[in-house]
Amino acid sequence: MSKLRLRYAPSPTGFLHIGNTRTALMNYLFAKHYKGDFIVRIEDTDLERNVDGAIESQFENMNWLGIFADESFLKPATGFGKYKQSAKFDVYEKIANQLLNDEKAYKCFCTPEELEADREKQANLGNPAPQYNKKCAKLSEAQINELESKKVPANIRFAVPENKDYKTDDIVRGEVVFNSKEIGDFVILKSNKIATYNFAVVIDDIDMKITHVVRGEEHISNTPRQLMIYEALKAKPPIFCHLTLIVDENHKKLSKRSGNEMFFISQYKSQGYLPEALFNYIGLLGWSPAGEAEIFTKEEFIKIFDEKRFSKSPSTFDVNKLKWINSQYMKKISESDYLDFIKEFINKEKFDLSKYSIADIDKILILFKREIEFGVQINDHLDLFFNDNLKMDEATKSILKELGDIKNMAIKVSEQFNNLKDWNEDNIKGIVKAIGLELNRKGKELFMPIRILTTGFEHGPELAKTIEILGKDQVLKNINKIK
Repeated sequence: MSKLRLRYAPSPTGFLHIGNTRTALMNYLFAKHYKGDFIVRIEDTDLERNVDGAIESQFENMNWLGIFADESFLKPATGFGKYKQSAKFDVYEKIANQLLNDEKAYKCFCTPEELEADREKQANLGNPAPQYNKKCAKLSEAQINELESKKVPANIRFAVPENKDYKTDDIVRGEVVFNSKEIGDFVILKSNKIATYNFAVVIDDIDMKITHVVRGEEHISNTPRQLMIYEALKAKPPIFCHLTLIVDENHKKLSKRSGNEMFFISQYKSQGYLPEALFNYIGLLGWSPAGEAEIFTKEEFIKIFDEKRFSKSPSTFDVNKLKWINSQYMKKISESDYLDFIKEFINKEKFDLSKYSIADIDKILILFKREIEFGVQINDHLDLFFNDNLKMDEATKSILKELGDIKNMAIKVSEQFNNLKDWNEDNIKGIVKAIGLELNRKGKELFMPIRILTTGFEHGPELAKTIEILGKDQVLKNINKIK
């Protein structure tokens, strides 16, 4: 097998999102598994729709995830053409004219109004897929010269061969056959000299010696047009691989338009997801490893990658599964790395960190290391330590009542903690144990009421550690609110 070359080719019309990240990642893993090259090419011919900052978003977020390009316009290699389509307009025009000379394309002078009128006419006649009527394919040289002398704008259309089958052996779908009669003559170069997608992408893939094209299934309809252009240019097409859709929990295609608020990679970054976890999760969207394991490092993914294990069914983007995977990575990082990471997500306007020493702040944050699923979630837990005026909610009050008569327990807990001279975790554990023996309570009947009495919360991190950090004054204050 010759060296594999795969590419991810985004348009700068938007920012890096879950869908195109999956495409980039699968191309990356495919290339790296076979020690090939991963190329990032910018398809920016749609100048009117290009968005400021979109290119930067692509590279910044891919690099954050650990998906690094071997080649791009930032890191070009010689002999493969330009890595931005906007730098290749002259190349596309030259090849379009070559196809004109070979009579594999022709000039079309039809106006947009004429084309729309013909489409409506065909639709009214019951044609569900109107095609160009080939009007300009029949123009004589004299007619063409006359139109050009009048400076009538002209597109260049590809002359689709009649009733011919085009086949491709797709990695996911097996053999796929298209017949040319289903496709009308299509524009390859607009009158403003800008190449259309299906024309430019083939020339780019030829120039860059792309061996495999891995992309979403929405591109299947583009494949026959591209195969025709490969044939016309006497070039060997790459091996195609059309990934199945990513859908949301409603089985709709995952997209911003369908109401998926968390759609862009930058949003997950700002919410405090770890890049390794996001890489891991997206790597399992539409691809599955052998065995039951689900947690893999980038290096493990590259080693076990197998293009035969792409799914033939749509994959569901399950944010709960992503949270679980992220929580697994959160548990595995060191305490120092966790602290450096999680402090960036604390809402400093809501929580006054000066209330505690740096050492105690670290202790508080460590308490939740095994509980939180992503960074900003830490703010859901800090009221316990930072809200002195916290009021017990009705649900917690109700639970406290269900635990029986806890008035006597409240008195004993208050007395014991008030008399405790050396306020530390071990002594606090000793008091809890002693109260349990004295009142013949254990398990939930012991720990739940003490937790509610001392913290005001039904649930929380390790009880003795929590009580120690809260401090004697705050704990006694909390107990007095209830008893």
